[in-house]
Amino acid sequence: MFGLGWQVLWERIGDVVDPLRVRRAIRISIVAAVLALIAAVVLQVRFAWAGTSALGVVVTIALTTAGVGLVCLGCFRTARPVDPAVTINGRQVRPDTLMAVRWSVQPYLDRRPRPVAPDDRAAVLNDVPLLQRGLIRRLSRFGPTIVGLALLCLGAIVAGGFRSVVFVWPVLYVGMIPDMVVRLGRSERARHHAAGRLLRSAVATGSDRFEAGPAR
Repeated sequence: MFGLGWQVLWERIGDVVDPLRVRRAIRISIVAAVLALIAAVVLQVRFAWAGTSALGVVVTIALTTAGVGLVCLGCFRTARPVDPAVTINGRQVRPDTLMAVRWSVQPYLDRRPRPVAPDDRAAVLNDVPLLQRGLIRRLSRFGPTIVGLALLCLGAIVAGGFRSVVFVWPVLYVGMIPDMVVRLGRSERARHHAAGRLLRSAVATGSDRFEAGPAR
């Protein structure tokens, strides 16, 4: 499922994020990372905040610099402007923030696949694209933030001056990223099943309709 989810992310991220916003965010993040690198080196020379081991200092400053750049990248809004509000079951939703689907669709997103019931096909085909948009938007924005915070905390741990467990939880939250990619894969699997059943039904109807036609 991770491979399928990664394929969905790669193919559809251009429909969710704005390339112009992404390029601007990357440029500013690079500037922030360079400034963080300069500040880290100056502070190390003055106060030796990253320790005394040469390898430890290099690793700490590298982690800190990369972390600052990624956190800065995650602070910028890169998603495309959303379409006007749509409705699901009569309730108004925004396709960029929807992270859940209706109850009838959720069983098809479980780890073990199950056949899509005919009555649920339309709901699956309607809800899954909204779910995927929300997941991709979250991955594109909160993914860099989580990874950046994890790198900053790893840098603090390598420096040796911080022993609190508070510096460990961002590293644990990195596990949310592959989980969201897997959810993308499961949602795409459910969409394929629903679309396949719908296509087979249409083909069966068409074959009955054109049964008397000339053979090819």
